Amino acid sequence: MTREHSPEDKDRTFWRPTGASAYAIALVALPGFLLGAFAPEIKEDLSFGDTELGAILTFGYLVSSIVMSSSGGIADRTGPKRVLRYGVIIASIAALLTGSLGNTFFLLMLFIGLNRVAEGIIHPATNTLISSSVVLDRQGIAMAAKQSAVPFATALAGFAVPTLGVAFGWKGTFLVVALLAFPAWFVIPDAPLIGGTSFSSRREMWRLSHLRLLALAGAFSAAAVVTVSGFLTTSAKNAGYTDGAAGLILGLGGILMIISRLAWGFLADRFQFDRFKAVSASLLFGSLSFVLFAIESKASIAVGSVFIFGIGWSWPGLALLGIIEHHRDEPGEATAIVQTSIRLGAMFAPLGFGLIADSFDYSYAWLFSLVAALLGGLFMLLASKSLPDQKMA
Repeated sequence: MTREHSPEDKDRTFWRPTGASAYAIALVALPGFLLGAFAPEIKEDLSFGDTELGAILTFGYLVSSIVMSSSGGIADRTGPKRVLRYGVIIASIAALLTGSLGNTFFLLMLFIGLNRVAEGIIHPATNTLISSSVVLDRQGIAMAAKQSAVPFATALAGFAVPTLGVAFGWKGTFLVVALLAFPAWFVIPDAPLIGGTSFSSRREMWRLSHLRLLALAGAFSAAAVVTVSGFLTTSAKNAGYTDGAAGLILGLGGILMIISRLAWGFLADRFQFDRFKAVSASLLFGSLSFVLFAIESKASIAVGSVFIFGIGWSWPGLALLGIIEHHRDEPGEATAIVQTSIRLGAMFAPLGFGLIADSFDYSYAWLFSLVAALLGGLFMLLASKSLPDQKMA
C-alpha cells in the first residue's frame, strides 16, 4: 500500500484537530468508566447487583448504537464542528444530571443513556475531523491519540476512586466531569467539508464485504474487552485487593493502554503494513488475559491486566485508521458502521457477563470474554483478506 498526498495537505494541521478529538472522546468515555470504577460503592448506595450494573451498561450501548447508526454520516455531509459541539453539550448535561439526581437505579440508567447519546454523535464526527483536517502522514498517531483518550479516561476513573471519590463521593466526581465539558466547546476547530456531492447510503456501505466482516470483528472484540472496564475492579476485589488497589489496577492499565495505542500509531505512520492483520494478532494474543482473570488470584489478575491493556485492547485506533484509509470520501459513515457494531457487542456483553457472574462465578464469566476475543480476532483476519486491491489515500 502507498500513501498519496492530496493538494490540500498544506491546509492540514495536527495538534488542534487531534487534541479536540481526544478531548471530546475522553469526555464521553469517562462516565462509563467511572461507573465501573465506583461500581462497589454505587451498587451499595443504590441497592443493586451485578446484573443491574450490566443492564445499565447494556442500555447505554444500545442508545449509542442507535444514535451512531443514524448519525454517522452527518459530519461527512455538514462538517464535524457543529456535530461535535452538540455532542459536548449533551455530555455535560448528562454528567450534571448523574451527579445531582442519580439517586435510583432507573435514573442512573437514564442519565448514562443520555451520555451515550453524546458518544454516538461524537465518535464518528472525530473520525471525520481527523480524516479531513490532519496531515496524512500523521493520521496514524492522531487516531492513536484520539483512541488513547479512552484509556486515559479509564486511568482517570481508576485514580478518581482514591482521590475525588474520597473527597466528593461518586456523585461529586460526576459533577466534576460536567465542568470539564465547557473548555471542549472552544477547542473544536473549523474543518473543511469532504469533497463530493453524493454520498453512499448505509445500505450501499453494508454491501461491502470487508465492512461487514469488520463489523462482526468489532462486535465480538468489543464484547470481550468492554467487560474489563465494568467488572475488573470487582474481580480484583474477589481476588483479595482492596477497593483502592482495584481502582489503581484499572488506572495503571489505562496508562499502559495509552502507551500501546500510541506505539501502534507511531508504527503506522512510518511503515506500511496490513492494519487489520495487526489488529487480529493483538486480539488473539491478548485473549490470554481472560484465562488469567478466570484463575482469579492476585498474581493472575495483575499479569492478566498487563496483557489486556498492553495488547488485547491496543487496537481501536489502528482499526479505525485502516477504515478511513480505505474510505476517504466517507470516513464518518464507514467508521460508524463498524463502531455501531462495536456498541452492539458492548451492549450484550455486560448483561451476559453479569448474569453469568451472578449465576455461577467470575471465572466462567471471563471465559465468555475469551471466546468473544477469539472470534473477534478471526473475523478481523477474514476482513483483511477481503479488502479490495486499492491504494491508501
